[in-house]
Amino acid sequence: MPEATPSASPDRPLAGIKVVDCTRVLSGPICSRMLADMGADVVKIEAPESDILRSTPPIVGGFGSMFAQYNVGKRNVSIDLKHDEGSGVLAALIAEADVLVENFRPGVLGRLGLAPETLRKRHPELIICSITGWGQDGPWATKPAYAPMVQAEAGTLALSGRLKGDRPRGDIMQHADLYAGMMASQGILAALFHRSRTGSGQHVDVAMGEALLYVNEHASAEIAGYAGSQGFPTWCFESFKLADGRFVHVMGLPESIFPLLAAMVPIPGALEDPRFATLEARQEHHEEMMALLDEALASVPNHATLQKLLEGSPAIVVPVRTTEELAASDWASERNALTKARPNLAVPTAPWRSRDLKVGAHSGGIAYRGEHNAAVLEDWLGRDAEECARLEDAGILQSSPEEPPTLEQAPRTAFRDEGSDSK
Repeated sequence: MPEATPSASPDRPLAGIKVVDCTRVLSGPICSRMLADMGADVVKIEAPESDILRSTPPIVGGFGSMFAQYNVGKRNVSIDLKHDEGSGVLAALIAEADVLVENFRPGVLGRLGLAPETLRKRHPELIICSITGWGQDGPWATKPAYAPMVQAEAGTLALSGRLKGDRPRGDIMQHADLYAGMMASQGILAALFHRSRTGSGQHVDVAMGEALLYVNEHASAEIAGYAGSQGFPTWCFESFKLADGRFVHVMGLPESIFPLLAAMVPIPGALEDPRFATLEARQEHHEEMMALLDEALASVPNHATLQKLLEGSPAIVVPVRTTEELAASDWASERNALTKARPNLAVPTAPWRSRDLKVGAHSGGIAYRGEHNAAVLEDWLGRDAEECARLEDAGILQSSPEEPPTLEQAPRTAFRDEGSDSK
């Protein structure tokens, strides 16, 4: 097959696709950001009380850093859906859209007269993606479902606690939200491909619990009654502090890698010591072995010296970097791994690269609430400035260039009110 000729200018794969984004916090925003990165015109619909991530610290460049990271490149329309005319404006935008993404609790769209089945009848080509904790139906459909709760109930917290020999503890990353959002974007892409062949839209139902099961590499073993620890025991890999105070991470089980380290660092007399002579002996004397490794590696000046000591051996030892250090690396610079969203605020760039496809935020900008009210209503609905001004005067459309300066001053119903309409 002849090699394809590169196009004069890279194409955005989802150019021309319109997305209404009725989501908040993490699972929905990461999904719709991925669509925006691929070129879709994503319009985030934000309530007057704002997405709580806007005021979740740290505040960088006037925005909550997580809000910036997952809402970069989107346009923003703020609608008060408590007004009947507000839900009418939303319905009009949805009528023009290719995709609707939402992470309300099941039933909330129905109360606005916008239930998925109603929308599908009105707009057969529309693709609706609903992200919830446990799905649109079934006995757990209405359970409160924030990421830490789903992670606790989906097996991952128990597995982590057991393998680390500790009580189950929360994770610094919201895996349930993030994986569900990424799975949702894939479901939307599949539905768009299906529509291109059949002309028919879909309702894509994504459950955070199922997303966690799907990405849990130990799930099948655990379900069959086997301990997940029989797989790749990467949670047993260890890090050691060198003389310069920096940590290095060693690939492999300490008991397996010990002979290599003892020979190359070296650790005099260690291989002749009966406590460390065999794998079984090292397992039996794990704590003593670790103390010996800690002491020996603490005398190595730095990672570069350790690399020279291990040259020619199969031992793999890498530095433990911070995210800030990775961002400052030559790798990040050469790969353009960061997008500057504000003068002092960078966000991760979309992680796809292709010669003939352009990906990434349209402008790198982050919108304040309601920043694009007039522009979107004109572009999508053909409404003039006078009509937009009337809607704003009536409080149906709102805007606020000032972000909530602290979390305490921002609405917090998402984390304390079980009657809240979105997850």
